[in-house]
Amino acid sequence: MKKKKNINLQLIIRKNQERFSFLKKKIKSIHQINNFYFYNPFCHKEITDVIDNFKPNIVLSWMNRASKILPKSKGWINIGRIGGYYKIKNYVNCDFIITNTNDLRDFVIESGWDSTKVECIPNFVNRNNQTIKKKSNSLKIILCLARFHRNKGIDVLLKAMTYLNDYILWIVGEGSERKFYDLILEKHNLQEKVFFYEWTNNISEFMNSADLLVCPSRHEPFGNVVIDGWAHKIPVIVSNTGGPGILIKNNVNGLKFKNEDFFDLIEKVKFLESKKSLLKKIVRNGYNEYESNFSEDLIINKYINFFEKIKKQCVE
Repeated sequence: MKKKKNINLQLIIRKNQERFSFLKKKIKSIHQINNFYFYNPFCHKEITDVIDNFKPNIVLSWMNRASKILPKSKGWINIGRIGGYYKIKNYVNCDFIITNTNDLRDFVIESGWDSTKVECIPNFVNRNNQTIKKKSNSLKIILCLARFHRNKGIDVLLKAMTYLNDYILWIVGEGSERKFYDLILEKHNLQEKVFFYEWTNNISEFMNSADLLVCPSRHEPFGNVVIDGWAHKIPVIVSNTGGPGILIKNNVNGLKFKNEDFFDLIEKVKFLESKKSLLKKIVRNGYNEYESNFSEDLIINKYINFFEKIKKQCVE
């Protein structure tokens, strides 16, 4: 958004040197706050002081914590951006809400919000950065990118690997469930078929090497990883739940399997392997979907158009 003309932008974030260094390359004015939480009165004061000194037209808060701390608007417009089925009371000081799925928009409206004050703008993902990583062997590679949390359904995918003899699995992520996954590997003798990698922002390194992307989530509000797969021209298989279940049109831009049913997942992997023409079709359609609806410039323009619209409404 900083690239767009006539936009003066300042950012308030919880103190984090890695995040700060990344953002500083694109945004000059960044305010870091220690102990960024609701019950810290100094946090409230710092945020209020930044807003009062900057005098913005719009204050956009990202997710629960920032939205809950947001001061009531005084001469500016507060917008909360929500990406999950969270407590709406955390957004009480927001004048408008942006969701990243239509289902979430319906959830916010059903919770009592005026439909004219709730906008759906999906996430965008970065383009393929063309970093190629050579395959380590001749077996086909299934890729999974996720936090190690029960909601992500990685255990379902691990169980499916027991029956997928022509594949190895790369899992990129981190989290508290890793020990549980190791137990599954040991139980099913999967140590030579499943490989874990630390999370990286350079996902193209893995996407460009994999043959198939699987999103096995039990619960997933949006599913950025689906868009990432489309952008990297890789076939995608997802569980038929939440955001991924909405994004994927079965046999059109991906395949869907029954949530938590690893036998159905196995069937879908083998089915896609046997249908080369279908594989090419869903890769092509997925990339077209990305270009048409989820590219960075397109989503940024949606944000800017929404900001301009509500500024005009509030003036009138």
